Amino acid sequence: MSSPTPEDTPQEHGPEPSSSKKKKKRKWLQQEASIQALTRAGHGALRAGRNHEALTSFQRAFLLASKAPRAKDTPVLRACAFNLGAAYVETGDPARGLELLLRARPEEKAQGGCCGDQCFNVALAYHALGDLPQALAWYHRALGHYQPQGDQGEAQAKMGDCYQALGQPELAALCLQEASRAYAQAGRPRAAALTMGAAAGCMLKSGRHGVGEVVQVLEESRRLAERSAERGLLGQLYNDLGLGYSQLQLFPLAVEAFLQALPLCREPGEEATVLRNLGMAHNALGNYQEAREFHQKAANLHGSVGQRWEQGRSFGSLAFALSQLGDHKAARDNYLHALQAARDTGDVKGQWQACEGLGAAAARLGQYDQALKHYKEALAQCQKEPDSVRQRLVAKLADAMRTHLAQGELVLTHTPTPASGRPQPLGGACPARTPAGVGRGKADAQRRSAGRWEDEEAEDNREKKEEEGSANVPAMSRARRLEGPGPRIHLSFGGPDSSRVGKPGILVPNGTQANRSSRWPWEAPSRNPQRRPTESGFCTIT
Repeated sequence: MSSPTPEDTPQEHGPEPSSSKKKKKRKWLQQEASIQALTRAGHGALRAGRNHEALTSFQRAFLLASKAPRAKDTPVLRACAFNLGAAYVETGDPARGLELLLRARPEEKAQGGCCGDQCFNVALAYHALGDLPQALAWYHRALGHYQPQGDQGEAQAKMGDCYQALGQPELAALCLQEASRAYAQAGRPRAAALTMGAAAGCMLKSGRHGVGEVVQVLEESRRLAERSAERGLLGQLYNDLGLGYSQLQLFPLAVEAFLQALPLCREPGEEATVLRNLGMAHNALGNYQEAREFHQKAANLHGSVGQRWEQGRSFGSLAFALSQLGDHKAARDNYLHALQAARDTGDVKGQWQACEGLGAAAARLGQYDQALKHYKEALAQCQKEPDSVRQRLVAKLADAMRTHLAQGELVLTHTPTPASGRPQPLGGACPARTPAGVGRGKADAQRRSAGRWEDEEAEDNREKKEEEGSANVPAMSRARRLEGPGPRIHLSFGGPDSSRVGKPGILVPNGTQANRSSRWPWEAPSRNPQRRPTESGFCTIT
């Protein structure tokens, strides 16, 4: 499905040439052979992943075509311009690439895959430049050429990416479901599973679908994944399925999906992310012993690969599990680890969350002066958070202060007083009610100050915009996947891996900047993956 190669382009024959013209013709035939060789070399370099080598080959081919007689607008020159333009998009220069792509006049042909590929690559250039309306228009044009051949999956997936970036998750979900069906019909179950899972993420984000409808789509994604013989991105897919179930509060199903992901994610960072998600799900289920074990392993693994931010968040979740098991000293120690990691990485949210946890642990241990200190620090750090967060911290601070004052008053009632009179209760507290006040204050501190770490984190995340989304969107590669899984949905779903490298006339790129491999918002897990917390506090693999 490529446009004609230089060797296939028709040549016009004029009158019998003179000797000079014959020499020029021979020279041009030699140049044509060189152009064809350079074009083949460029495609070979692309298939081998040597994008810059491919760019060099296409540049040389374009220069030779430009020197040909009557080279202003020949089919050979247009083919070379298109190859070079697509290569520029592939290697991160979409502005220069777009100029060359448009020079190739991509819609001259009435129909066919060649024109579809050309329109698709123009769309990729606009997409990389952030001009999403233009990108959508060109993806629509490509779709018109691909649909008669049943080859529309990747164009629809990219359209879903654009709609997500434009804040239209409902339209994104429709495009992604159509893409999934197209992939399934084309015998590509893994690509179908990934896009169906991404559609579920968009359905969740839109808020217009019931639990049953979203679960049906998630289960379809799982069935498609199980049909695939390729295991490459399935760990990421199962992790993202778990995120979807978590957002629906279906934590037993989330645990099942995370457990399926675990043996498929063998890179330490990826494995740590799944372990942390398992810990979060078990925290939500009240299985704190299991949660403690998963969070401890996650913290160790994140630390082993230098993921200090993620390690700090794991320490915070571990501390919560320990507090629920009644080990408040260990909880305090892990909140301190979380606080130090947050300071090391400039994680302001992590800092006030750790301080809040430290306040709760101190209250449980009866150290109300320390609880006051930590709650005040948390309050000072969260000034940019929603009002509900600050109100919660103010309430905890007030509880700790009342209890601290009540304890001081209780000490005073057992101390000899001057003859001049009884000491007055601080803060208006009544001595006769001191025992009850102490008990109530302590219990409230235990219930409220050490409140659910993950629940509060989920509440906070719902009240702020998704970071990286998201999914988010990095140009051409990620939108927020169940943000997740962008974008970059972004839940974070990886995309199908088949490359669309056609015949050696028109470049169909297969990299992260410009491609028809639909790696779109959710790329494959990298060797050094970045974690993206989703709205529920769980993490995607990107």
